[in-house]
Amino acid sequence: MTHADDRPVVTRVESFALEHALPDGGYGTAKGRVSSRICTLVKITTSDGVEGWGECYGVPALLAPYLQHYGTQLIGTPVDEKENFAQRAIAHSYHLSAGGLHIAALSGLDIALWDAQARTFGVPIGQLLGGIARTSVPAYASIGYVTATGDLDEFRTQIQGAADEGFTAAKIKIGTSVRADRQRSEITLDVLGPDGQLMVDYNANATTDTVLRSLRALADLDPQWAEEPLPPYQRDGWDRIRDLGIPIAAGESLYTRFGFRDPIAEGRMDIVQPDVTKCGGLTEAKLITQIAYTWGRRVSPHCWGTGVAEAACLQLLSTLPDLPFGEDTGTPQYLEFDRGFNPLREAVLTEPIRPTGGTVNIPAGPGLGITIAEDTVRDLANTALSVDVR
Repeated sequence: MTHADDRPVVTRVESFALEHALPDGGYGTAKGRVSSRICTLVKITTSDGVEGWGECYGVPALLAPYLQHYGTQLIGTPVDEKENFAQRAIAHSYHLSAGGLHIAALSGLDIALWDAQARTFGVPIGQLLGGIARTSVPAYASIGYVTATGDLDEFRTQIQGAADEGFTAAKIKIGTSVRADRQRSEITLDVLGPDGQLMVDYNANATTDTVLRSLRALADLDPQWAEEPLPPYQRDGWDRIRDLGIPIAAGESLYTRFGFRDPIAEGRMDIVQPDVTKCGGLTEAKLITQIAYTWGRRVSPHCWGTGVAEAACLQLLSTLPDLPFGEDTGTPQYLEFDRGFNPLREAVLTEPIRPTGGTVNIPAGPGLGITIAEDTVRDLANTALSVDVR
């Protein structure tokens, strides 16, 4: 099947629901622990026989109907009509709002379309998405998760593991209490050493008054940013928190350019964090970064998935300009590198993405630059939740 103008079109869409149960009650945030790591991978095939892969954020059982719906609509669509397809779908589902699992489903499909198009041309996605500005990025360890025990020695062991891998920057989970927030932050800086960089993440497990108390207790430790101190709809609280002078990071709970527009324009965040697997894919993530730069905000994408999500995030990072900084000033374009136990993260790739001394090389091959371990993915997939349309 080809389009009238001979552009390659989508001929098949498949999805694969993956889950791995976590031991010892799992781990997570102050908001709550997760008992398993989950993901949904998406594969498209084009009329030229090219394959593209993507990843969706969210509960696979809830994503499956959306992927069935949008996957059916995608059949026969030219591979390069990513934005038109997604925006038409969003417009038709306006009553669902511009955020939610339907956008996460579109995100995975968008990533897969970018992967297929770039593979058609034999170039990395970054070359088509805006041009490659860098071939490697510094990474911070996303670590220090909340566990069932809450033991501080166990917490220190987590941080030490990241330091042993060469990380000098780490983002930790806080928000359980002012005292615990201080203790966990002090341990992190102690392990990372005098040049260590600390980021803290509340995952919105706070009210305005409690997060103000916590941030005041951490101010002398000079955190690089405080992430998701409140839910995005608590607008008055965000204004009060900004007055403390600690940079605020947010965005992982927002969807599409429409969800990011007002929070960025109104100055509710200093560091903008779109997640390519939920915000609308690489198409929307790139637009969101441009909105961020328009208002002089920094960008540090959220990334908490498998190696497919990591590769997509790295392709986005490869295209981000150094603006507004010059060659010798400013802050790095960080990759969030999840160090929580997640066998799926490495299992889905034939060559997993690995850090070296706190730096990650951006895959340089065609598309996402990775090779999917498809036999493994198919073996791991929960076929009852997987979708195959053609």
